[in-house]
Amino acid sequence: MFLDFLTEIENYTIWIWLGIFVLTVILEASTQDFVSIWFAVGSLVAIAISYSAPFWVELIVFVVISAMALIFTRPLVKKLMDRTVRKTNSDDFVGKRVKVEKEITKYDGGLVKLNGIVYSAILMEEEEKPIPLDSIVEVVSLKGNRVVVKLIEKNESAE
Repeated sequence: MFLDFLTEIENYTIWIWLGIFVLTVILEASTQDFVSIWFAVGSLVAIAISYSAPFWVELIVFVVISAMALIFTRPLVKKLMDRTVRKTNSDDFVGKRVKVEKEITKYDGGLVKLNGIVYSAILMEEEEKPIPLDSIVEVVSLKGNRVVVKLIEKNESAE
């Protein structure tokens, strides 16, 4: 009975491997991490040998190729897909208090000096009033290559 099953399955192996390939590619496309691409590679190799090899050989080749693809490429892929957030020196700008070098208006950005370097500065979107020259401002965020600032009270000083 089991031998009949193996004999019968030999006629459909290409479709079995093609189905596994399609399912693993769909699964891979629906996730953000590499989860099943290794099995897609194994099924492609199994498809390639399905015309000349018995099913049990195809199954062994599928398992071996999938395992080899997983073992040898996963560390490289994991390294390439590293999504850790790296802090840059621009992150240190937020919260700094600096002096205005050129008046900052709602429609015309000004200049501020931060760590000895002059940067373009713009107002926070909620701000309407211009910030005059020599005022003290706080860097709220970065927007492209400009710093977004807000006015600080007169009695506080720049860092």
